[in-house]
Amino acid sequence: MMRSLGRFGLGLAFGLCAWAMSAGAQDLVAPRVKSLPGVEVPSGIEVPESGVVRVLVRIDPDGSGVVEKCDAGRALCDVVIEAIAKAEFEPATRDGNPVPSQVRVDLVVRKPGTDEPLESDSTETGLEPEATQVEKELVFSETAEVDARAQVPIKLGLDGIRNIPGTFGEPFRTLQLMPGTVPVANGQPYVYVRGAPPSGTRYIYDDIPIPLLFHSALGPATVHSGLIGGIDLYSGAAPARYGRFTGGVVTARPRRIPNDQVHGEAELRAIDVSGLLNVPMPKDGSMTFAGRYGFPNLVLGAINVDAEVDYWDYQYRAGVEMNPRSRFEVVAFCGRDNSVFDADDPSNRLAFDLQFHRVEARFLGKVKRWDFGGTMLYGYDFSDVADGSGSAISDASANIHRFGPRFWAAYGAPKVRIRIGGDVSGLFGPAQCTRGIQNIAAPCDPDFAAQDRRVISGAFADATVSPTEWLDLSLGLRVDVWNTSGYRDANVSPRARAMFHAKDIADFFVGWGIGSMPATFAVPLPGLGDIPLEPGLQRANQTEGGVRFFLPYDLTFETRGYVNFYRDLRFVDIFTDPQITDDPNLGPIPAGVLEDSADGKSYGLELLFQRPFDVGVSTLVSYTLGFNDLTGTALLLGMPSQTFDYTPAYDVRHVMNGVVAWQSKFGLILAARVFARSGRAEGWLWLDESGVVQQYVQRVPWFTRLDAQIAYEWAKPGRRMRIGLEWINVTRARDAQEINSGDATASPQCSLRWGTPSEPCSLRFTDAIWFPNLSFRAVF
Repeated sequence: MMRSLGRFGLGLAFGLCAWAMSAGAQDLVAPRVKSLPGVEVPSGIEVPESGVVRVLVRIDPDGSGVVEKCDAGRALCDVVIEAIAKAEFEPATRDGNPVPSQVRVDLVVRKPGTDEPLESDSTETGLEPEATQVEKELVFSETAEVDARAQVPIKLGLDGIRNIPGTFGEPFRTLQLMPGTVPVANGQPYVYVRGAPPSGTRYIYDDIPIPLLFHSALGPATVHSGLIGGIDLYSGAAPARYGRFTGGVVTARPRRIPNDQVHGEAELRAIDVSGLLNVPMPKDGSMTFAGRYGFPNLVLGAINVDAEVDYWDYQYRAGVEMNPRSRFEVVAFCGRDNSVFDADDPSNRLAFDLQFHRVEARFLGKVKRWDFGGTMLYGYDFSDVADGSGSAISDASANIHRFGPRFWAAYGAPKVRIRIGGDVSGLFGPAQCTRGIQNIAAPCDPDFAAQDRRVISGAFADATVSPTEWLDLSLGLRVDVWNTSGYRDANVSPRARAMFHAKDIADFFVGWGIGSMPATFAVPLPGLGDIPLEPGLQRANQTEGGVRFFLPYDLTFETRGYVNFYRDLRFVDIFTDPQITDDPNLGPIPAGVLEDSADGKSYGLELLFQRPFDVGVSTLVSYTLGFNDLTGTALLLGMPSQTFDYTPAYDVRHVMNGVVAWQSKFGLILAARVFARSGRAEGWLWLDESGVVQQYVQRVPWFTRLDAQIAYEWAKPGRRMRIGLEWINVTRARDAQEINSGDATASPQCSLRWGTPSEPCSLRFTDAIWFPNLSFRAVF
């Protein structure tokens, strides 16, 4: 039972951390408390005799606060951490520009009846500086009271993401829910973003690109969920600091774990086991270890999937304060996969042997209004892909080491913010791919890919100007250069965005940008997903515009329109045979193949409606109406090449996601997700009697999937536990895979793959990808 110790009067003595000492008091405006949550202290928790709990809180420019140190017992500190996490702050500012601050907070526990409550109309508490300075620190003090009768909900740091069924609690998998994305296939975590292939989207953790985002088979992420504080998706016109893409940019912000004492997490699921441990260090430092080991073969065998899958990963973070204005950090992570699909069928056997390592050392500093950083990265990438069928994915391999520095500097003023930077990477080692007719999923020049010396470099400048309260303008420019043993490709990528603020009602925005990247493998694989495999660049011209409405009850509604133009796009049409069928009366030799690059455009409308995932009812609904048109090139035997209008397999008109979740105050969680997608394009290419290339397109049926989750969370001071059952594909829906060319009852054109059949061909369907995922998680 919970016993109130009374109103938890919070005497907030805010003292600026040492970084502000040398900045000058005249430049800094103190943070302000906008709201504090209700706090109830459980019975049995020991309170210091002084009645004061001293904590160190970091307040970020977005107004969020995180406890970094707490000098009370674990149980009381756990209550304090939750209270500060739910508080809202107005950040400190220097010359009107929000800046991060580190402050001391003295929490004074008062018994019931000792003080009168605040007036009900007191909605904001100001923090004003005292008249004196203490040891060159600015001291801010204020007293506020919180109604101790209010309940503190049971929460985990990643509730919003981990309570969405169908994602395995993986933050990166939420990308499938966002408008503008089309999953490659049911059960696969990779997506097309506004017509760009999976390899065209950049996946980044703490500013480091991730070469292998998901493990094989059921696809858990290679970065532990407990290390991720949030996910940002730039579907188009991303800031210039992000480059080398034709689709979107998905960035994961690092989670700041409270540094008051040892914290950890352990989780056991039906497919793997994982853990995380954060240990405080002197000088405001900490070390974090995390890792995962997978054993999905038990589940795959139970659902009759012919596969052998093994994977593991690790992550490490450490950081210490060198002096009040500088910091040193090390970030490392790795992923390892060894998987075989259709292992019992040599003619269709598909094997992946994948591995990557990233280690980056960082120096971070601050000089007046400038923040700056410099890093040195070492990476190792290994991939070996073997396709027994010769048609699904081309054989390819890579064994590459990379070294290189990265730097940036950011300047902040009241109406102007500037960020500049650059990076250089030297890559050593060859890549290999299959000679002969290339599968369309893997454009590659074997001689070009085999070069063992590459240099990739880039530089950028971003500037944001706020001339008025209702207008923000963002301008950026990026230059990238790829050098492969003397062959050089380069591209200049300008970016621009404008946002108009209609008070607290709506934001209107428009954005435009150019993106580019080399020809790479079908999906992001280590050593194959970001290096040039053949000469030439893919280019994207991205434009979007829309409006975001802020509604009552924390609801938001957003709609966007977009138009993307592509040039030399190496589109990943893994469901289409690139061969062009000739008249069957002339023999079995194909008339030619489809070139692996094309020009085209993608355009559509996106809708997003959501309420944050928290206690009570939460929801997320997204819808995309999309169109994808390409101009393909047919390389014909003994004839000139032809260009023609081509409909790719990922031309899916309608994609819908709906999630609803209910989280009670006593710990029960119920959630459901519905995913629906209209039929993608299937068919073949053929050469008619007049020598003109034609395309037969047949839309497969809609695919609809239902996922569900039930979980219960309970907490005691200093520790929390959660048990959950997540059921993927409750209805055991099956997705159409391809046209059944072996159906003797169908039109002859279906088996010959030449001409237009009089009626639609029959289809082959995949086995239903479904299973219940039972998990247990403990947090301390």
